[in-house]
Amino acid sequence: MHNPIKPSNPQANSELPEAVAPKAKVPSKTSLLISNPTLRALLVIVFFTYSAQNMLNVSIAPLARKLNLYSWAVGLAVSLAAVFVAMLSQFWSRRSLIWGRRRVLIIALTLAFIASLLFSGSVMLRDAGMLSAGVATAIIVIARGAFFGAAVSAIPPTGQALIAALTPDEPSRVAGMSAFSGSISASIMIGSLASSALGAWHIYGPVHATGILIAIALLVTIFAVPVTPPPPKKSQPLKVSFLDPRILPWILAALGMFFTNGVAQIITGFLAQDRLHLAPEQAMAPTGFLLLASAAGAMIMQIVIVPRLGWTPDRLLRIGLNVSVLSLFGLALASNFWLLMLSYLGFGISMGLVSPGFNAGASLAVNKNELAGVAGVLSATGAISWIFGPVSATALYAWHPLSPFILSGVLLGASTILAWVHPVLRGSVKLRPKTE
Repeated sequence: MHNPIKPSNPQANSELPEAVAPKAKVPSKTSLLISNPTLRALLVIVFFTYSAQNMLNVSIAPLARKLNLYSWAVGLAVSLAAVFVAMLSQFWSRRSLIWGRRRVLIIALTLAFIASLLFSGSVMLRDAGMLSAGVATAIIVIARGAFFGAAVSAIPPTGQALIAALTPDEPSRVAGMSAFSGSISASIMIGSLASSALGAWHIYGPVHATGILIAIALLVTIFAVPVTPPPPKKSQPLKVSFLDPRILPWILAALGMFFTNGVAQIITGFLAQDRLHLAPEQAMAPTGFLLLASAAGAMIMQIVIVPRLGWTPDRLLRIGLNVSVLSLFGLALASNFWLLMLSYLGFGISMGLVSPGFNAGASLAVNKNELAGVAGVLSATGAISWIFGPVSATALYAWHPLSPFILSGVLLGASTILAWVHPVLRGSVKLRPKTE
């Protein structure tokens, strides 16, 4: 039963792993990275995998026009990937404890490598006139959507579950989640830079480089991630429901942010072409720089600023949502590259605040044998917004360029209001973790 109580202790977990007993000194973010080889390897894997994913994200919109593919396929590919992330996040997070992280990551990255080969091969064959637009579109959607989505869905919950097990209290949990989110942002930033450079050299450059980065991540997994024994039966991870009242307010408050961020990212390539009046080949570089601005804002916040602010998760969430509202308004009206750049930087700053607040706040509300389950739920939450965001954004943008911003504004506004008025998110009421 969930009983409302006044929060007297920021530590929400009723039981902690033996490795981080309450009497032990709480490890800092830096010491965690130095002392835990699995976490170090995982951050390297995250870096290469998300760099590869962002290369596809940067290139897919210009490629669609270059190869005369169906424009709605851009959104469909990303939305299909999100479906698989939402479906498999809890599965992978719990399997990472039962099967071991190494086995889960090898399976996931093998799928990602196959996806990169399919994507690259279909682009080459379509360019050579050996595939019709329909067949090439279908292969790209399956590769970027089903295969890559199923693969990437394993990585965030695996990392978040490990960090949650290593960080018992609110400050260390926020710092740990910020480090993990920051590594993703850093990889997006590097991926954007690499995509811009490769795209300026050749429009197909980022596509063919994707498989190389995934192969590196797979090799790191094989040689650097140790085999872990399964937990005893009494410590088997439990499932956590999306409707669990301990985490539901966090989910609802973050959904608007994730939806809006997905919309902004998927139409970046179209905005660069239409607002700046560029051809598809010319739009590759500015598209990469806009996504770079967003990733840089998020990375700086997550790695440098958030760990030093000392803010509670609910405050990070509220302030981040406010920044996102301003950024969305600016993006809707931006008419030149620098205003677009400023708006995307704002989105990055807002995600740099919302993401660690959301992950830390929700994970602190559950018990230790629910940490893997809640990590899957939190990872799936962002994916759910990406199921509808990209495909609706591309369809609405084709109908009227301002319509995606109106829809995003409604959802983001609702999430922002909830974050400011809900008693759990304001810290005035906290729900007890379930007894085990």
